[in-house]
Amino acid sequence: MAALLEARHVTKVFGGGMLDKKRVTVALFEFTLGVDVEPPSITAIVGESGSGKTTLARTLLGIVESTAGSVKVDGRLLPARLRDRTASDVAALQIVFQNPDSALNRRHTVRRMLKRTLAKLADVNEKAADERAQDLVDAVRLPERALSARPMGLSGGQKQRVAIARAFAGEPRLVVCDEPTSALDVSVQAAILNLLVDLQGTNRTSYVFISHDLGVVRYLSDRIAVLYLGRLMELGPAESVFDPPHHPYTEALLSAVPTIEGEQRTRIALQGEIPSAANPPSGCVFHTRCPRFLGEICVTQEPPLQEVEPEHAMRCHIPVDELRRLQAAEPA
Repeated sequence: MAALLEARHVTKVFGGGMLDKKRVTVALFEFTLGVDVEPPSITAIVGESGSGKTTLARTLLGIVESTAGSVKVDGRLLPARLRDRTASDVAALQIVFQNPDSALNRRHTVRRMLKRTLAKLADVNEKAADERAQDLVDAVRLPERALSARPMGLSGGQKQRVAIARAFAGEPRLVVCDEPTSALDVSVQAAILNLLVDLQGTNRTSYVFISHDLGVVRYLSDRIAVLYLGRLMELGPAESVFDPPHHPYTEALLSAVPTIEGEQRTRIALQGEIPSAANPPSGCVFHTRCPRFLGEICVTQEPPLQEVEPEHAMRCHIPVDELRRLQAAEPA
């Protein structure tokens, strides 16, 4: 059976045009990920700002054209540009953006936005579109009167519910959620996350969930991919990524998250800002900030992404047994 999503060696390079052929930014480098058809799952993509998470989301959707690599859904190769994809391709792979204000047309009512999407993706007549729009509003738990409202008349949480309803209009196979709660008040974030979980159960839709919040990721995800400077540093089942051994970057990110028991780990403070993707460090791109820096090998050689346990891969020069020993010795 074909994978639901298969991204292979996806790379995005910005710059290098006619006016400045030398200055390029490698925002995403040979990213590879597969999402199985069954059961419906949530794969989290985590990392700091500047790690390439949003570039990945937009590249998967074709909003940004990839420089190299391929994306398949249900075994079908998707064109790199959104405008070259069929309605069926677009319906199968949808996105919920971070900021619903930028995703919704302020001049249109919710009914008009949903019906326009249905006309493009679902090929339904007027009556069926009206009924489906009502069903979508009900599914995201908005009152019926919301259909006649424009975005300016809705709260932030309600606008994100509209964006989610629109993403589900074409009955997608997979939805990319690009930090869908980070622009919302804390009081409504949990409600939106619970809604996404409920919609997954009802529609059997998988998610690629992009976040910088590992607390949210722990609550949601089946699998976790850790990005740093456009590189996949660690990939594995959630329980493997949250338990030692960790990649040193993952270890630092996790140190800011309380344990399940509510205890706070010893915080690992990464020194400095994430480097520019236009001028990445040599060797391992994380070596300039790595708390477990080995020396010359980290500066001169980029480590390969290799399996350290079944279904668990890391990009690090430190042997996995040594990482396990070092991290087990650290106080909780």
